[in-house]
Amino acid sequence: MAGSVKRAKPKGAAWPLFGERRISVPRAWSSLPAEQLHPFRQRLLSGSSLVLEDFRLCLADTLPRLPWEDAIVVADALLSGLRNSPANMPAVVATPCTAQDLISMANTNSTQKATHRLRRIAAFASPLSGSPGESWSRVVIDQLGFEPPELQHRVRTADGRLMGILDFWWKGLRLAGEFDGKRKYAGGSSYSGRDVDPVILDEKLRSERIQEEGIRFVRWMWDDLTSPRRLEAKLLRAGVPRR
Repeated sequence: MAGSVKRAKPKGAAWPLFGERRISVPRAWSSLPAEQLHPFRQRLLSGSSLVLEDFRLCLADTLPRLPWEDAIVVADALLSGLRNSPANMPAVVATPCTAQDLISMANTNSTQKATHRLRRIAAFASPLSGSPGESWSRVVIDQLGFEPPELQHRVRTADGRLMGILDFWWKGLRLAGEFDGKRKYAGGSSYSGRDVDPVILDEKLRSERIQEEGIRFVRWMWDDLTSPRRLEAKLLRAGVPRR
């Protein structure tokens, strides 16, 4: 028939689960065991199943392809060992990776560009970031050229009692930076699962106690991250210096 096109099989792996005839993997992976390269089927309690691949190889292949802020969000979560959990389940703490683990993954990349990018990700990532918003904040603060803050700074009273933990801290300015995600105050879907009024009251009292110690606050939300000039204006007004 005129104009008919025969659909070609996609290039890829000779994996029985995917029905392909040949395998194509990065040259750097050629020394890995075959069972690590091939996907496997994981049975679930419901009776269904998922086709999975080796986690480290997935990360090595995927992280360098992500936009920079997304890559740092993932890398920070890997280093901290934190994972999100449904509101009706306890928080899950995974076995954290290390920066050296990420660097070792870079050695499995197929191109120098991907290897270099994964090493940059490993160098910038931090286990101290407490949420995706905090990770994204670090990226924007860095891209805007501001002095990097200390993360998760603990504020204590004169007698050593813990008053609070600050997302970001510029010591020379006695300035606290706080990322306020909407979920923090969103009732049943909030991080704590508590009603919104007690959450807001606790946050207000905490801020007042810390401010009594001569500490100022600068706060921002997601809109300030997606429009970085808004965050830049806030940090400039607060006196945060450039690098």
